[in-house]
Amino acid sequence: MPGSGKSTLGKKLAARLNAKFIDLDKAIEIKTGKPPADWLIQDGEAAFRAVESEVLRNLDLGTFTVVSCGGGTPCFNNNLSWMLQNGKLVYLDLPIGMLLQRLQQADAEERPLLAGALSFEGLTELYAKRKIWYDQIPLIFRPHEEKLADLVERFG
Repeated sequence: MPGSGKSTLGKKLAARLNAKFIDLDKAIEIKTGKPPADWLIQDGEAAFRAVESEVLRNLDLGTFTVVSCGGGTPCFNNNLSWMLQNGKLVYLDLPIGMLLQRLQQADAEERPLLAGALSFEGLTELYAKRKIWYDQIPLIFRPHEEKLADLVERFG
């Protein structure tokens, strides 16, 4: 989900695992010259999701790599199946209230999909739409209850 700390935790996990780190949103911007927010605003979600899937499938995963992807990435274009076949997935599970608090402090321009949905009800609805995909991710990590060392241990 947005605000769960995917990029921050991904960097820390990669460092602890001595792995390469890739932020999918940054990879999209590097490949296309346009950040995800601009894709969403200018071209719409369907165009963004197509580019997101293409960039995801073409990442250089030749060495041990931690990839931070957006909360919607597994929900489109069969990405979840591809990701399950090509890596070990971690779902960062935080309570909606905590996500809301984090997102209210973030730059709204970077999250156009949340326009009009930045409320407890809006995030609850977004979670409900994505839950079917999130429930298929075998490794759940609750950053508000667990330590990074716990997650690192699960990779061993």
